[in-house]
Amino acid sequence: MAKRPIESTVQDFVYNIDVGFGLRVVQIGLSLLFLLTVLLIFTATQFRGLKDAEAMDYAQLGRNLMTHKAFITQNIRPASMARLRAFRPALGDQIDRHPDLYNAPLYPLVLAAGFRLGRTAFAVEKIGDIYPPERWIVLPINLLFTLLTGIFVYRIARRLFSFRIAALTLATYFLSYTIWYDGISGLGLSMVSFFTSGAFYFALRSSDAREERASVARWLVPFAISALFAGAAALTRYAAMAFVPGLLLYVWLSFGRGGWRWAALYGVLVLICLTPWFARNTLVSGNPFGMALHTALHDSSISPEDLIERQLKPNLPFAAVVRALQLKWVSGVNRLFSERLFSYGEGILFPLFIAALFFRFIRRDVQRFRWSLVVSMLSLLVVAGFFGDGTFRLLCVCWPFVILYGFAFFFLLLDRLQFRVPLFNIALIALIVLLSAAPLVVAILPPRVGIPYPPYFPPFILHVSRLLRPEEVLCTDMPWATAWYGARKSVYLPPTLDEFYEFHDYRRRISGIYFTTLTRDRPYIRTLKTGSYKSWFPILEGRMPNDFPFKDGFPLNNLDQLFLTDRPRWADRQP
Repeated sequence: MAKRPIESTVQDFVYNIDVGFGLRVVQIGLSLLFLLTVLLIFTATQFRGLKDAEAMDYAQLGRNLMTHKAFITQNIRPASMARLRAFRPALGDQIDRHPDLYNAPLYPLVLAAGFRLGRTAFAVEKIGDIYPPERWIVLPINLLFTLLTGIFVYRIARRLFSFRIAALTLATYFLSYTIWYDGISGLGLSMVSFFTSGAFYFALRSSDAREERASVARWLVPFAISALFAGAAALTRYAAMAFVPGLLLYVWLSFGRGGWRWAALYGVLVLICLTPWFARNTLVSGNPFGMALHTALHDSSISPEDLIERQLKPNLPFAAVVRALQLKWVSGVNRLFSERLFSYGEGILFPLFIAALFFRFIRRDVQRFRWSLVVSMLSLLVVAGFFGDGTFRLLCVCWPFVILYGFAFFFLLLDRLQFRVPLFNIALIALIVLLSAAPLVVAILPPRVGIPYPPYFPPFILHVSRLLRPEEVLCTDMPWATAWYGARKSVYLPPTLDEFYEFHDYRRRISGIYFTTLTRDRPYIRTLKTGSYKSWFPILEGRMPNDFPFKDGFPLNNLDQLFLTDRPRWADRQP
């Protein structure tokens, strides 16, 4: 066979680079390079360590799971102790290997796997601004799920609309401040987004295959995978169960006559995924959700802030609980609708999405998916009325689909304007993308984000925690932080000094008490002098009662924080 002339080979190569397969490779390569640049710049300028209590709680659960092969916590809430004591009196007050009753298991499980695969060293001699396990394990895991979610977002967009809309949706998704901010939070929100987007994608794929009269395996397998992903999302964050009604509605509408039966089967499959964890919680505490539902009482009339978590003997009359939940839900939903919902998202895509709800799309699957999304969002808002902003943040799961329908409606408007100069279309599209990306651009501009102090500064927490031996117990107003950074059994500060004495004298001996800016920065008169912290106020001022067990201690950071203990435990009092 004769060799092809060198000129022909060069021409083929140039053709491929210009319009052929090579062009696609170059486009994908440049897109990935741009995405990596955005990711690195955002994390370099915005991440200075975990700053959410829930993120630290998840992280210490992951470490304990890796170390002890059990869902145990060092962030010990007195209310959790009371629950265990009431349900299983024979075990008494369980401090060592205290089972976690508040969190779903899947995110800590993924963190534990990451810690093990990364051979993470937690016992560092000196912590800088960022704790190494956060930088090298927690952050990469969350960012990885953010990137993987983009695959499902693109596939859903491509199935419902054109390549142009799908590409713009994906680009805007990766230029969204909300997505990256949640990705670096350490809260596992990106993991919820991945599983929920996967559940919607496989449900869409299953219905498409069924309408095409494909073989049973071709639509039943993605149907089961969708249910599995929905169950995984709920096992990542309990509040993700709010997306299940939307998925059930989609299955019902998509499967034609008798669709309600398939929706019921879908619900059963999701429940099967949840059953093992619910069984564990029931065996340990007598409730399938453990103590998670009690957090609905936070910031209510019977539990200002999280008072209920700090009480050894919480008094919760049924009528008072119902009334408190009613009042909280009404005020919570009102606040979400008036303050949070219409500031949701970035740019003008959310208003375009609202407008798209009133447009009748020709394709039935586009309409079905839209109303399933709306039902999911409304379900989440109902739940967020009870559980507050932490649950409302899960609305980020719906943001890529808000972008999708916003662009779809925008192109409908653009087509009706019928600009004769194509440059006008390009300019308007670029304007929408730039407006959506503006919060991200502004965020990465100077000045940069500082460390999350007050109240979190790992060197302070590590110094205080290391003054206690691993078997000793620390009492503090931020036990999630001392549990994560200090790896010490940490009891949440009781609301009164009398309850502290009861804990210390009759439950478990406390070896030190650590006050941070969470307590010391509270309003002087309303909270410290005459309010809920008034029994602690003399101690914060340095006036110790005669029977107070801690006489030695030292302040940190110019009296911002205070550590007290039962005996001198240090050679040098400065961290």
